[in-house]
Amino acid sequence: MKKVQILYVDDEVDALHSLQIGLEDRGYDVLIAESGKNALELLKKNTPDVIIADLRMHPMNGFELFQEVKKNTKMTSVPFFFLTAVDDFLAQKYGQTLGVDAYITKPIELDYLETIIKRKLGNQ
Repeated sequence: MKKVQILYVDDEVDALHSLQIGLEDRGYDVLIAESGKNALELLKKNTPDVIIADLRMHPMNGFELFQEVKKNTKMTSVPFFFLTAVDDFLAQKYGQTLGVDAYITKPIELDYLETIIKRKLGNQ
């Protein structure tokens, strides 16, 4: 059975590697990118099953990354989650308006994240 591949994008290197290790320990294949630009480069060669991105990144923030990713017709059905320390109703509402699949605030509980991933992929 093919492993679920997740692309995780975060400019905080510690958070990036911490979540990568946690998800890999649960059997996921995790690609990482330290910026939106790096993520877009990875997406030229990979079509992950799920994309998880931080919201506050520079120079391209999570909203901008989401919009760029969704311009690619191969990526329109790929679930996209925001994982962020920004617990802001307006940011969450804007994400919903754009069509993001989940808005999750840090710190993340891996069981909760895995439940959301499985639910979005129909593996529950």
